[in-house]
Amino acid sequence: MKKLKILLFGNLLLAAMLAGCSSDEEPGAADKQPAKEAQQVEKEAEKEAPAEPAMPEAAVHNVEEIVKEKGKYDARNQMEEIQKELEAAPDGMTGEEAYSLIVSLIAPDLEEPAAKFEAIDPVITIDSATPEDQINLPEQETVNVAVLLDASGSMAGEVSGGQKMKLAKQAIQKYAADLPEGSNVMLRIYGHKGEGTNADKEMSCSSNEVVYNLSAYDEPKFTAALEAFAPAGWTPLAGAIEAAEQDLQEQKGDNIRNVIYVVSDGIETCGGDPVAAAASLSGSGIEAEVNIIGFDVDNEGQKQLEEVAKAGKGQYKSVYSESELNEYLKQEYSRLYWEWLAWGNDRYLDILQQSNNIYGDLLKYNNDIYGKSLASLNNMYSMSNKLADLGKFKDEEAATKYKELIEMRHETVTQYFRQEQERKDAIRKDMHEKLEAKVKQLQEESEENYGS
Repeated sequence: MKKLKILLFGNLLLAAMLAGCSSDEEPGAADKQPAKEAQQVEKEAEKEAPAEPAMPEAAVHNVEEIVKEKGKYDARNQMEEIQKELEAAPDGMTGEEAYSLIVSLIAPDLEEPAAKFEAIDPVITIDSATPEDQINLPEQETVNVAVLLDASGSMAGEVSGGQKMKLAKQAIQKYAADLPEGSNVMLRIYGHKGEGTNADKEMSCSSNEVVYNLSAYDEPKFTAALEAFAPAGWTPLAGAIEAAEQDLQEQKGDNIRNVIYVVSDGIETCGGDPVAAAASLSGSGIEAEVNIIGFDVDNEGQKQLEEVAKAGKGQYKSVYSESELNEYLKQEYSRLYWEWLAWGNDRYLDILQQSNNIYGDLLKYNNDIYGKSLASLNNMYSMSNKLADLGKFKDEEAATKYKELIEMRHETVTQYFRQEQERKDAIRKDMHEKLEAKVKQLQEESEENYGS
């Protein structure tokens, strides 16, 4: 009985102890609580922290974008830096992700050679002003020829071959008829009134008028204008040149050329200053040159007329007979023939040089681009092996896709610049052939006109 009481007491004591323990915290609970809070804070921090930016997607088919993509490293000299980048790259990359990564690391610098290639203009241009300014490609040049004919009384004098006025008219007629197509001619006469006496000097010195307005050559009208006057009075040369400046006042521009020919047998006799008049005309916006043909002029007259031509930035030529006048014209034709020949040879060389330069530049920059792109392809293949060794590809399919993308990149660049080279080279060849044919045609025409 006593033993049973002891057992009961022990059980009660054990129960009391168990009850006491159940009313307090579980042992170690205080230590577990901070750990749970730390985990919660960590999770919250992960939610708030910004995600790392995704790798920019590299171009595959857009040439404009491809040439702008330049890698951070030189694959030839910075392999240690590249290796660190590869090791730090995420595992399980797709082919597209691996491609974009490698492009960002080692893509070649194609922008400079691509810009130089694109800047190549395949159009050949030449200085096409001909010996007599017949053409000016691509825009036709207008040539205005103003003839100032001395109709003073002294032009009635005789030289070998006939009357000076008659011979001068014949020479002017032939010159005007032979002007290139598209040219304009004007005829102004001076000193054609009066009789050369003191009594009519004032009237004669003011006789200065246009008998053929500036326009294309019309043989019947030009002939009629020449036959409408005869040598008569004094020589107002300065007044004629001043009037010519007004005649050509509106004939200005980059594609307009003004040439003045003065045919005279003597000096100014009306008190004017022909040298100053010629200088004024040449220095005006008209920019005309003043050429003088002195017909049977004495030493004093030659000196003044030479000064007039010099002031007018032109040339002076003195003739004394019909044969000399004809010989002068023959020499002019011969000079033009040789100038045409030299002009043609110069243009052939210019065309050839430009054509070769264009071809050479196209080849040079296209080869530069191709070489860099091919070297880059090989380097990117090498990176494929390194990525595989590091286990960076998601799977075999990703590795295959990566190789497809780098090959497509190289093909995109190669094909574009090859096609552009062919397109530009076709323009170059066409221009070369057409310009050579045009020069040859003009040379042949000039030989027909001046070769005899």
